Amino acid sequence: MRYPSLLMVCGALTFMLAGCTTNEQVEPKEPTTQSPTIDEPETEPNEPNVDQEDVGDGESPTEEEPTEDAPIVEQPTEPAEEEPAKAVQPIEVNGMANLDLDELILVNKQIALPSDYQPSDLVEAKIDFVDSTVGERRMLRKEAARAIEALMKGAKADGIDLKGTSAFRSYDYQVNLFNAYVERDGKEQAMKYSAPPGHSEHQTGLAIDVSSASVNYQLTQNLGEMVEGKWLADHAHEYGFIIRYQKAFENETEYMYEPWHLRYIGTEHAKRVHELNQPYDRYIAEFMT
Repeated sequence: MRYPSLLMVCGALTFMLAGCTTNEQVEPKEPTTQSPTIDEPETEPNEPNVDQEDVGDGESPTEEEPTEDAPIVEQPTEPAEEEPAKAVQPIEVNGMANLDLDELILVNKQIALPSDYQPSDLVEAKIDFVDSTVGERRMLRKEAARAIEALMKGAKADGIDLKGTSAFRSYDYQVNLFNAYVERDGKEQAMKYSAPPGHSEHQTGLAIDVSSASVNYQLTQNLGEMVEGKWLADHAHEYGFIIRYQKAFENETEYMYEPWHLRYIGTEHAKRVHELNQPYDRYIAEFMT
């Protein structure tokens, strides 16, 4: 019987030992509990970490408010003040004033008011009047009355002393007044400073004469040289009034300079007339065409 050689025995033993080592290395190992991916899961970049217990059933998380770095949207600026819109209407019809123009009504030596015209909204202006001014001559149309009250208050705040001397004048009052002036100075001279009956702005209820202690409350052109007259020239338009008969326009208005005669036309138009520096007759004629 032949015995295997020593070489064959050694080869067989080597083969068996190699097979046992390979089986132990490929056996899988269970993961340990030391991994940070299990204890502290990381969220996706830029994705909010939402706690599900804080969100109601079926509700989605509220949107985040914009940060302080968000761009500020500037509000559009208000448009510049525009000129008064023109309103095409006749100024007069056959020499009679167009009453539909309301506070813009034009009355002059060519355009008259009906003899029976009297505004329906006359009220007494709550300002200081000279003692001789009584009754209806303390009255103005309501809007003009409120405006003259504001003007007098503004004047007083600036240290300016003014009083009213004459406001509304009825047709009958104009007849008596004009006749008295004609008797005293003659018709030609009276026509320079007094309107014939029906042609007086005072009948509109939108005009008032004012004066000051500096001229003894007289209606005199000297008022224009006084601080009170200069204040009126500079500020009357802010309250809706114009100095109706200015020295530079005597040929157009056909009346002498009257720094005491205020005519209400509303702040919008008064400011425009003041800016343009033109007589009201010309302004309203251009405005209505």
